[in-house]
Amino acid sequence: MTRISRRALLGTATGAALVTSACTAGNAAMSGNRNTPKAPFRSMRDYIAALEAHNIVLRIPEVDQDNYEATALMYRARDLHSMRGAPTFLFERVKVNGEWLPGPLLVNESGHGYSECIAFGLDPVDNGPALIKPLDSYRRARAHIAQRVAANGGEYELIDPVEIAAKDAPCKEVVLTGDDIDLTKFAFIKGNPADAGRYINTGNVFTSHPKYGVNMGTYRCHLRGPREIALNSEPGQTGYRHLMAARRRGETTARVSIALTPDPYVWMVAGSKMGVTGNGLVDELAVAGGLAGQAVETVKSETNDFLVPAHSEMIIEGEVPLNDMRPEGPYGEMVGYQGAIKEEVFWMRVTTVTHRRNPWLMNNFTGTQAGSLMAAGHARKLHFYQQTFPDMVDWFPDTRSVGTTYISINKTRPGQGMEVAEAIIEQDYFSKIVVVVDGDVDVTDQEQLLAAMGARWQPWGTTKLYESMPALPIDPSLVSRGKSSKIAIDATRQWPEEGGREKFPPLNRTLFEEAAPDALSNADVKWGRMLRDWEPKR
Repeated sequence: MTRISRRALLGTATGAALVTSACTAGNAAMSGNRNTPKAPFRSMRDYIAALEAHNIVLRIPEVDQDNYEATALMYRARDLHSMRGAPTFLFERVKVNGEWLPGPLLVNESGHGYSECIAFGLDPVDNGPALIKPLDSYRRARAHIAQRVAANGGEYELIDPVEIAAKDAPCKEVVLTGDDIDLTKFAFIKGNPADAGRYINTGNVFTSHPKYGVNMGTYRCHLRGPREIALNSEPGQTGYRHLMAARRRGETTARVSIALTPDPYVWMVAGSKMGVTGNGLVDELAVAGGLAGQAVETVKSETNDFLVPAHSEMIIEGEVPLNDMRPEGPYGEMVGYQGAIKEEVFWMRVTTVTHRRNPWLMNNFTGTQAGSLMAAGHARKLHFYQQTFPDMVDWFPDTRSVGTTYISINKTRPGQGMEVAEAIIEQDYFSKIVVVVDGDVDVTDQEQLLAAMGARWQPWGTTKLYESMPALPIDPSLVSRGKSSKIAIDATRQWPEEGGREKFPPLNRTLFEEAAPDALSNADVKWGRMLRDWEPKR
């Protein structure tokens, strides 16, 4: 993994602060601070403290977001360390519209692969000083949850949430109503100069339906003023369906609560489909409790009946006028491209805000940084696929290139690769490109995947095109919204029965490792630190 040059960093005040912070955090980690919180975590603050003990968090005293310093820093972190190897940033204060607003503002809270293990009390995977692969920690965490899913009959464990009194809920430390509410005084930012404005883009939005119950979804909210925010849930998303159903019932307003910066388990569930099981819909807070291994503590909202995570940093409550849709956007989408202006989007009139003293807020640089923890969300799906396809070794929907899914199999018969590719692409709404490779290929390693496609794949006879299938609406290549062509690729070694070679040659590295089994480990011991610390002169 490429590392930031100390010389380059020290060229700026921000860089000097970053290096100082990294050294401080590293010393704390090496000291083995006994006060460091352990999993499971009641709050995001405790989780971040655990990340900090592993030297993942970089504290920055201040960033001028009028000059998009936070955005630039996130881009550079990804350029240097990759999406799943970049650090978490905690900005102590942020300049917005000429005013220094108090933080902290938390960015990339789960970006580094180590965080996948830390969230569940597991040791991150240590491959030695010369070989750091953060996604190996993702794989360890996923296996841990997959074992729990298998032991629970193929479903996530559920632990029902518990309600606590308002006086005991950290999110109720400050209560604001009426003219005392001004959301523009908090460190919500405009992430890209081309965006419509400042966004609250990590809110967990609570909506309800008389038949299907409560939904918790992560939808971006354009901050339009002190007490008005746009509420963008896409058609087809549960929150949107709830609001449209209320309008069809003749209701004129809908009550909504938005939880900001809850614990990491609630946060990962809110941005996934983990609440949909083989038995139908379940309480998403119960899923979060099951993942944590302890009940999520909740508290009743001030102006509605929603029970929200009590250890959140902020709760925004309000009402949505159901017959008054307004434009929203543009906004930089998760696929890495600017999304179009949407002419009709729900919006929310804020009536109450409760928060912790000095609340920690989160921002997601959508399409640039990693989203929430993904191992748990992938675990049940991988379990299901491996039950269906026992020869499946691994499966990885790659968020670094949204729409691509890679699968590895231990091939046992002709045609098996295409059979798996077709099944996944026909079942998975998000997959536009599905590639199946042999079991010796690491599906999280893009270099290995490209090498396999270049050397093992013959396009003729191993590719299937689909003209029109349901697809991710924000894909910028779509001509018809919600419909896309797709491709299934069998990039396994083709057997003679499939038209392949009688004998496929072995990999050079395989021959090397078989004939000199100790050479790599000896090189790591002898020269690993030198390789890790090396950097070219400028």
